[in-house]
Amino acid sequence: MNPLLQVKLRFTGEKNNQKPGARNLRAKAETSTEKIDELIDSLRAVLRFYKDNPRITDKMMIDIWYNDIIAKSNRVRELLKPSRQSTNDTVVGARFSDAPEGEENHIITHYIDEKTINKTIEELQVAKEFLQKRLGGKATPMNFAEPNSNIDYEGFSLAKGKLRDLIIDCSVVEKFDVPRVTEVPDRDTFLITFYKSELSLSLLLEKLRVDDAQLPYTAYGDDTISVTRDLFEIINDKIPYMISMISADLSSITLEDISPKKRDEYDIPSPKNEPVIGVIDTFFDESVYFGSWVDNNDYISDLEKYQNDLNLRDHGTEVTSIIVDGPRMNPWLDDGCGRFRARHFGVCSSRISTIRLVKKIKDIVNENPDIHVWNLSLGTDDEVSRNFVSFDAAALDEIQAKKNVIFVVSGTNDNRETREGILRVGSPADSLNSLVVNSVRRDGQPASYSRKGNILSFYNKPDVSYYGGDYDDRITAYTSYGTEGVYGTSFAAPWISRKMCYLIDVMGMPKEVAKALIIDSAAAWDYKTMATKSKFVLGYGVVPVDIRKIVETESDEIRFVVYGTSDSYRTANYAIPVPKDDDNKYPYVARATLCYFPECSRTQGVDYTDRELSLKFGRIVDDKGKISDINDNVQDDADSRMDERQSRKEFRKWDNTKFISRIVKNSNKPVKSYDDRLWGLSVTSKERLSTQMRVPLNFGVVVTLKEVNGINRIEDFIKACTLRGWIVNRIDVQNQLDIYASSQEEIHFE
Repeated sequence: MNPLLQVKLRFTGEKNNQKPGARNLRAKAETSTEKIDELIDSLRAVLRFYKDNPRITDKMMIDIWYNDIIAKSNRVRELLKPSRQSTNDTVVGARFSDAPEGEENHIITHYIDEKTINKTIEELQVAKEFLQKRLGGKATPMNFAEPNSNIDYEGFSLAKGKLRDLIIDCSVVEKFDVPRVTEVPDRDTFLITFYKSELSLSLLLEKLRVDDAQLPYTAYGDDTISVTRDLFEIINDKIPYMISMISADLSSITLEDISPKKRDEYDIPSPKNEPVIGVIDTFFDESVYFGSWVDNNDYISDLEKYQNDLNLRDHGTEVTSIIVDGPRMNPWLDDGCGRFRARHFGVCSSRISTIRLVKKIKDIVNENPDIHVWNLSLGTDDEVSRNFVSFDAAALDEIQAKKNVIFVVSGTNDNRETREGILRVGSPADSLNSLVVNSVRRDGQPASYSRKGNILSFYNKPDVSYYGGDYDDRITAYTSYGTEGVYGTSFAAPWISRKMCYLIDVMGMPKEVAKALIIDSAAAWDYKTMATKSKFVLGYGVVPVDIRKIVETESDEIRFVVYGTSDSYRTANYAIPVPKDDDNKYPYVARATLCYFPECSRTQGVDYTDRELSLKFGRIVDDKGKISDINDNVQDDADSRMDERQSRKEFRKWDNTKFISRIVKNSNKPVKSYDDRLWGLSVTSKERLSTQMRVPLNFGVVVTLKEVNGINRIEDFIKACTLRGWIVNRIDVQNQLDIYASSQEEIHFE
């Protein structure tokens, strides 16, 4: 076995010197006079709606229905453009159409004044006249192709550039409409989030004449309230166009019926300075044999009514028992990580309001800055929306983007008595920055209660799977009554929390690198050949049991991690000295995994992540630093014609995890080097919103090189890196354990 290597590369920052070409209709797209008439009619219908339904805001919410998944650079520029503003400045939300997965298109919501809508109608009439008189009633890409275009633009009230942009805009728009709610949870209470306007939440409700005494609600933040169905009906009747999102307002635990048993008492040593994992769950029973390993906090004001009900302490106790002493009860799951201390926060008995849960989580994390890994095995029965991230998931993403913590979240269970089809996961398993864990049986097959991703019809969730048991294939945990056979994603997640804490607190790795290692170990060389259906349920795959399978590699492989910060358009290194064979070729198959924790905007709906990091890794092919990427990633190349849908599907654009890999085959052969050039790694950054680069963004990358002839070349790689002046650390498990133990010793001065 070879050790994992940590290579401290020197990255360079590069500006974006690419100049966008002249704008044109996309291939096979067209704009006709009939199409413009349809768009004018839909704009007039919007105006009629607001005339018949007097609004309480200064402006109007209006949807632009696109005919594709649209990149920010291809959104409309002149349609609905206010004076002195970009159209992107008026965006308040984005969702997908209800078409089958893979065929959905963007619907983007804008907040626009009536004057701008009327101006757009007038400009469209001019564009229609231009098409009739100059282009025979229809525009195609050939009409605007430069430098052969010789169209006469004189005689119209709009300039050449504006006319062209209007016609190009029309080619990507299907219609305009008023936002409406289509999915309402079958619950007595739920959360409503409003589109952003000039009205504060309190003023908006005041204008609706909502009486808090008669129709109670709880407000959270600037745009969200928890409502009863009666209050929802009033809001939906008066201002349906102001409702941006509706989601469940209840996180819950499915409690098992547990028969009292003779309590098993194990010997356990006293805790020393073992690393600590935070647990947010139901209450914990301090009388269990490992109670001294747990710092218990009943984080609830009305605890007295739950004080003597041990059943309400079972779930939290079971989860924490796995974190502290799971391998003792499940020898086949001995991960080599040892025992962990836990700081347990009992926040509920079996159910809790999402708003209350989020507030408690924020307070708990703020008050415990020494904890880096948090286990959260709470969730909702309702499926997450296809069009927005849940309220609690967005809160977790915000915390992780700003603080040095990571949440390991259970993938939620399908608790239906009769299962027809497979459910999407429940919140907060749609948290992008969290490490979301689904459950498998001992044979590695998905558990019978498994739920699926993707999130927002695109983002890859769950991240990974692990052994959480099944009804007839249980794992062992410890309850208030003794050992008990359990099953559920609640009990898969704490095993991954153990591994994450080991990597971060014992091995000393940044959370970005630790998350990348977990995902990379699950994906390995098989992910590219995994069936799509399996990916929706298993994520990137099943994480190995033994921690050594994550921090060590086969003798014919070189695995190294790099940690960097993106603070420019491109962050790159073009001189990675991958060893060659005797024929001056590179005898490797390669893979790489990138992880980062971006800030996100829930109000942007399906366009959720604010920042995109695109990964390239491979051989350098020319003197300009062009990388022959192992995933053939060309989306950022100057001559790329790749559309947004393809970039998302093939290169995971906007996803905060990137996994790229060649497929290992018996026929793999060494590949040539280009004039003795080395290998390169680049990370390209793009912003979603109309902002410049706001803050540096950390990232972690795991790279694996598999030698196709089975030769161990790790020493050659270490030597070549060292000669370049780079620091290379061998991540040796025992050495790291010794270092951690020494760092935790108390020093007494005499």
